[in-house]
Order: sequence, then structure tokens, then C-alpha cells
Amino acid sequence: MIEGLDYCFIYPKDDKSSVHIKFLDGPYKDTVFKYGKVSFKEENELVYLQYAFDVLESTVKKPKKLEKDTDFKNYIGDLLVEIMSSNIEQDIIDETGTNDSEKSDLQ
Repeated sequence: MIEGLDYCFIYPKDDKSSVHIKFLDGPYKDTVFKYGKVSFKEENELVYLQYAFDVLESTVKKPKKLEKDTDFKNYIGDLLVEIMSSNIEQDIIDETGTNDSEKSDLQ
């Protein structure tokens, strides 16, 4: 996916600590969501990416139904991997957060 073509970042004026993402194209066009806490879980020598998210707007399905949709979860998971990979290549990821995987940063 390409920023500016497939998706864009939205910086809400009323929440300076949050960044929303809007899909501009694809199966979830015009869907707006935000990631919550992102963490890694190691299990049986494999590392899994875990993330919380909230769907804020959607023309595809009601936001709460979309949050339970496995295809959507995989779609935004793939995007998250792309965003993180891009940031690593640019060397701009800052290590912050907690080790508490049970605590969500979503308010």
C-alpha cells in the first residue's frame, strides 16, 4: 500500500496524541481507524505482532462489526507491518510504552 494513494494519515485537532488512518482505495475505502497499543509476543520461537485498534468510521460495515472481521484485521495488520518497516528503514522508531500487554492504550 502506498501512503497518499491507498491510505492517508489524519491528525485530529482535538487529540494531539492520536493519528487516524483513512483508506483512500481498496476494499475498505473511506474507512477511518486508529491503532492502539502495539506489542510483540514470543511463543514457541515465533514472534507475533499484537495490536489494538478502533474503527471510527466505515462505509463498508458498521464499525463494531468491522472490528470483528478477520479479513479487516489482517488487512490493517499488513499495513501496520508496512508502516513499521518503513519507519525502521528511515530509522525513526522510538522505543516507548509499557510491557503490560493486558493494558490497552485506547481510551
